[in-house]
Amino acid sequence: MEKLKRYVFNHFESHFIFTILVSVILINFFVYSRIAFLNFYYLPIMLAGYYLGRRTAVLGAFFTVLMVCIFVLADLDHYYAQEEPFHLYFNLTVWAGFLILSGWIIGGLKEKLRFTDKLREELAQEKELLDIAHNRLSDYSSELESKVSERTRELERSQGTVESLKNRVEETLFSVMDSKVARLMIEGKLQNEKRQISVLFSDLKDFTLYSDQNPPEIVINELNSYLEEMENCITQFYGHIDKYIGDGIMVEFGAPVKYKNHPMLAVLAGLAMQERMIQIESKWKMRVGIATGLSVVGLLGSKRKSYSCIGDTANLAARLEELCEPGQVYIDHNTYMIVQQYFNTSRVRSVYGKREADKIVEAEIRSLESLLNQNPNDLEMLYALGQAFFKKRAASAAMEVYQKILKLDPNHVPAREGYQEAVQNRDEYEKVAIRGKKERVAIYRVTGVKDPLMDRNKIPRYVYDQYGAQASHIKFPVELIHASEAIEGTLGHSKVVAILSYAIADKMGLSFREKEELLKAGYLHDLGKMIIPHEIRGVNRPLSKHEQKLVHQHPMESTRMIKQLGYDSEILLKYVRSHHERFDGSGYPQGLKGDAIPVGARILSLANDYDQLTSRRKGKEGLSYQNAIQELQKKTRAGKHDPQCFSALTQVFNIQTTPSWLPTFR
Repeated sequence: MEKLKRYVFNHFESHFIFTILVSVILINFFVYSRIAFLNFYYLPIMLAGYYLGRRTAVLGAFFTVLMVCIFVLADLDHYYAQEEPFHLYFNLTVWAGFLILSGWIIGGLKEKLRFTDKLREELAQEKELLDIAHNRLSDYSSELESKVSERTRELERSQGTVESLKNRVEETLFSVMDSKVARLMIEGKLQNEKRQISVLFSDLKDFTLYSDQNPPEIVINELNSYLEEMENCITQFYGHIDKYIGDGIMVEFGAPVKYKNHPMLAVLAGLAMQERMIQIESKWKMRVGIATGLSVVGLLGSKRKSYSCIGDTANLAARLEELCEPGQVYIDHNTYMIVQQYFNTSRVRSVYGKREADKIVEAEIRSLESLLNQNPNDLEMLYALGQAFFKKRAASAAMEVYQKILKLDPNHVPAREGYQEAVQNRDEYEKVAIRGKKERVAIYRVTGVKDPLMDRNKIPRYVYDQYGAQASHIKFPVELIHASEAIEGTLGHSKVVAILSYAIADKMGLSFREKEELLKAGYLHDLGKMIIPHEIRGVNRPLSKHEQKLVHQHPMESTRMIKQLGYDSEILLKYVRSHHERFDGSGYPQGLKGDAIPVGARILSLANDYDQLTSRRKGKEGLSYQNAIQELQKKTRAGKHDPQCFSALTQVFNIQTTPSWLPTFR
């Protein structure tokens, strides 16, 4: 039976055609109305076209037509009896054509349907494959997501562990060395090199005796309290604390970070340390020595490393500290040559013999000076005083006394000889013999920061007499201001701007509050410069666009820092925020123009430019106040400054102006 089914299936086309032919024969033999049954053949042909395809349907139609034609020709009389010959042939032709055409069309539709079915099957197969792939991808995705999540958690745990270890390492490093050094070590940027730096040594007088006489707990607590105060002073001025040597401190300025004005920072730190000792009413006196020069800096040690410096500069600073009088700051000649224009200094005499022996000479000098107060023109006592100064090796002081004698008596031979001897020995006497150095060294005592208002090239006496006292009315964070100015080498700039701004505002008739706020703004307007990298502050070259962008941000940063310091006056903040705006709109940060700029900001801008013109900048001497005003006149004519503010400035300096001086820009 199975074989029969397979046989029929494999030869279905032949069997179908055979069945059609048999049907034609049977119909034409046994059916009376043959013409009527011609439409019957459409049914098998259409079925053949649908199920077997175009070829089988057309072939079946052709054989059907052929068989019908054979029967018609074989039995013409029978067909004629039913219909006229012409009509018969015409009907047969039409019928044959439509029959074949039906097979052709139905077979073609079937083939298209088969193609469509095939496409549908392929699509179904593809869909099935896609579904399988999608399921696999979904499984893989969920598995991957789980793996990624797990891996992420592992990485987060690892990162947390690394971060924790990093923080612990940093905390450990910060506790034993300067934070800047630790950070540079971690980043791999710490270099061993020879560099120009300033070194500071400090020490407490008689602390060793105190430590021997008191319990260790008290000694350590007292020492740590003292060191904490000194650390704040040192770090305020960007010093690197190298090490503590008992009660002594060794500090480098200009290393590891290359601050250009490191001598100024070192001297400011030394003065701040001495000032702090007075403020805390310390029971000890401190000595400070500072030297500037080339030193080898880098990490010293094998397993236990520390960042330090070695060389003659460090040795000299240590020797200066040993020679320093308690409560004083001594500097070497290199430091003096750089900072002399900013600090009050005096030459330290040569230390001759023991200090106890010097005290006898000093007592003699005091006695002679006391007697001379009663009789200042006593030549014998004057000559004795000159001799005492010379014995003390204070050659310059001896020369002054001898000169006074020669004015009183030009023929005083001993005074003339003493004067010549003092001139010949001045350098030797007034330089100090330093242990470990073959040549004597010039040493200077720093007594404080120079008052920039005392510079008569910048501020005439009559201006100082009228407005100088305003500087003491308000207390400011002086160390913070000095630290910012020292980076750029503009120490005293804020004080000049503040007083001059107050004076201009006074001439313009501003209210008392506006003048007070302007005074504060003058002191605090440049605090925001601390965000500017130190290496581009005060450089003698054009700044890049990125560097200019950083510079232009400092007025806004100044307002932020002023708020943090507790100054919340909106007038003050507006003045500081706009002090770099220009009257013609070419300034920053907002590009304000004309009267849109607060009047206090216009005054600050003018005062700021005045101090820049009259100060030594980038190796050039400052202008006199007369020449500076002429330069500001040109800028005002060009539209950079408010003519009213400039007119008030000329009134401050009692300079007569004519209308032609003033610009017409508005």
